[in-house]
Amino acid sequence: MEPEPADAAHTVAAGDAPVRSAAHAARPAGHHRRLVAAAIGGAAVLTAVWMGTTALLGRDDTNHSSPTSANLITVTPTVPLSSRDLVALVGRSPDFGPLADEAKRASCLTGLGYPSTQQILGAEPLQIDGRPTIVLVLPGERPEDLVVLAVAPTCSSVTTGLVADTTVRRP
Repeated sequence: MEPEPADAAHTVAAGDAPVRSAAHAARPAGHHRRLVAAAIGGAAVLTAVWMGTTALLGRDDTNHSSPTSANLITVTPTVPLSSRDLVALVGRSPDFGPLADEAKRASCLTGLGYPSTQQILGAEPLQIDGRPTIVLVLPGERPEDLVVLAVAPTCSSVTTGLVADTTVRRP
């Protein structure tokens, strides 16, 4: 007598339908492609999150406007004399005020980028925006031009205290 199989429902008799291969146990076609696409998508999301976080944590806030940066905006004052008044300084004896000492004046000119022996055509003490200044009139690059510099009375080669500068044309 033959031994009976333990589970009769899983036995196939010799005359029954042909036995199928193990292919029915495999995953459906395309599943592998979807898994690879999901992995690539996940990696892309993680990379984007990492890059965004790095950009936000490492950003430089010095370029953003704030009430503090508004205080750093400066407007260069202008010499409050007309071109005619500035040209008239050339015809008078210069009043150098605190820069009357030739060595101090030479040091100031050097700090302003001029030779210490630069000819000064005119000078006058003047208040600009409530600050004491000395207006110096120098020859320009062209004969018809005059360079006008307003400097602090303590002007030197180290700190010029340049308050204003302009170029005017002689009439």
